[in-house]
Amino acid sequence: MTNSISRRQFVGWSIAGAGIATLAGCSATGKGGSGSGSGSGTSSLDVSWYGGDPVHAAMKKVLALYGAKHAGVKISEQHSAFADYWDKLATETAARDAPDVMRMSMTYFTDYAERGALFDLTDFVGKSIDTSGMSTGVAKSGILHGKQYGIGQSSIANAIFINNELVDSLGVAKPDENWTWSSFADWSKSVGEAGGGKVFGSGDMGGHFEIFEPFARQHGTELFTSGGKSLAVSRDLIEEWWSYWADMRKAKAVPPASETASETGFDTSAVVKGVVPVTFGWVQQIQFLQPLMKQTLDLMVPPTVAGGKPGYYVDSQDMWSVASTSKNPDKAADLIDFMINDDAAIKALGVVLGVPPSKHATDVLALDPSTDAGKAVKYAQDLSTSDKASTPPAPWPKGYSQLSTLFTKTAQDISFGKSNPAQGATDFYGQAKQVLSQ
Repeated sequence: MTNSISRRQFVGWSIAGAGIATLAGCSATGKGGSGSGSGSGTSSLDVSWYGGDPVHAAMKKVLALYGAKHAGVKISEQHSAFADYWDKLATETAARDAPDVMRMSMTYFTDYAERGALFDLTDFVGKSIDTSGMSTGVAKSGILHGKQYGIGQSSIANAIFINNELVDSLGVAKPDENWTWSSFADWSKSVGEAGGGKVFGSGDMGGHFEIFEPFARQHGTELFTSGGKSLAVSRDLIEEWWSYWADMRKAKAVPPASETASETGFDTSAVVKGVVPVTFGWVQQIQFLQPLMKQTLDLMVPPTVAGGKPGYYVDSQDMWSVASTSKNPDKAADLIDFMINDDAAIKALGVVLGVPPSKHATDVLALDPSTDAGKAVKYAQDLSTSDKASTPPAPWPKGYSQLSTLFTKTAQDISFGKSNPAQGATDFYGQAKQVLSQ
């Protein structure tokens, strides 16, 4: 979430790979020296994060607050956009020079954790890092193979953004939030008919792996098997997903392929341009889309499978992690606790990293539910207790970023007529098997 649109706007708008070198042993030879050689008695921490200007400004304020309370800790900071961040972090990790505290995306979390790049924070949780106020899903987001390699820094959930003013202008009935994928398609087609080829019902989500995941879970299957070494979802269900969106394109319920391919960021999103009244995303993105629009955006829960199982969830897909090479993991843990629990830090961060990860944090912010940020907080809280939500899935496996890119590319080929749902599903399934078996 962020916040850069990149992964939060769903993989396919911007994504980068991280070729991390395997770490042999993890002796503390990296950054974060104690400073004892200078006789200063100070410690140093390197802190790194990704995001846009609002994130950078908020993080600088938080680190300044921490520095004011901890004069013995010298903090160095580095930040960049999402894609650039991973290129640099991969290089630093390979050189055993990773920052002490780093913002970690679930997209690459397993890659880094399984290669020994992240410090096991298990012994700090419940002591120097308080996660007691977090929901179970958020608190467990950073656990892999029984070890805590990350601390959730926000709550995240799939959501639909809807421009009801545009819907009203077309004379189309507002949708029922209990819609199924079938009724969602019917409604989107009615919008397309009313839009006369200029306005379509929904953004095309055919290439979005993060939306396909709850669709699969609603059909009773996870994306990946336990351990993440193969797909658990069937080839046939992948074909069904792409057939669904192919039918939507044919019926002009979603924009043509060329329009969808032109979406490269928030400002070029079809919902911002008024091409559609509905699009999908991560809930906190409302605060990045809304400023670009004159009409008001509201939030709705995405469709479900009729008679299916709950598929949506609230967890944290961005975490704070500590490098396994850090010389000051205890100080790093203290900083993480400050960022998620200190009232001043909570206020400084607001919702730029996403919906705050605990009830204490949302209570401290006391956001007006009519504001963009307030809507996001209320949505996440309501979804977490609804019958449409279930236990979050296991962390995405190593190779997830490759699969996301492949899923998007295959869906795009189908939309441009270079492939079809059946062939695309077969091709994706075969290539995914190779990626996950590595």
